[in-house]
Amino acid sequence: MIPGSINPIGQATVPVSIMDEASGQFVDFNLVIDTGFNGDVQLPTGDITRLNLPFIDRGRSQLADGRVARHYVYRATALWLGNRRTVRVLDGEEGIPLIGANLLWGTEMTVQWEFGGRVSIEPIPRPESEAE
Repeated sequence: MIPGSINPIGQATVPVSIMDEASGQFVDFNLVIDTGFNGDVQLPTGDITRLNLPFIDRGRSQLADGRVARHYVYRATALWLGNRRTVRVLDGEEGIPLIGANLLWGTEMTVQWEFGGRVSIEPIPRPESEAE
């Protein structure tokens, strides 16, 4: 289970550790959950540079207001639900660090919508017959 909380401005957040490619050490980030973002993770440019993440692609995304944003895409290793997982990180320029719906896929999220409320993310339980 990943425990999180509602921050002082009412955003659901969870901690995610992302590996610095140069040192192999993990760096902790408090990411805002954005279910309207269908990617894995978005980080500001400065954090991507600091983590030495390798560039893998250029992309475009349609924003909620209909505008199209261009961005760079990087590869990273994140600790997610106790396991190392390769994720795609979008360059959010100076935006808010986000976790998107793709990384949340296959999980159950519980949110207490109040300041300081708890957030939890855990794998969706599967019957043993489906696990094989």
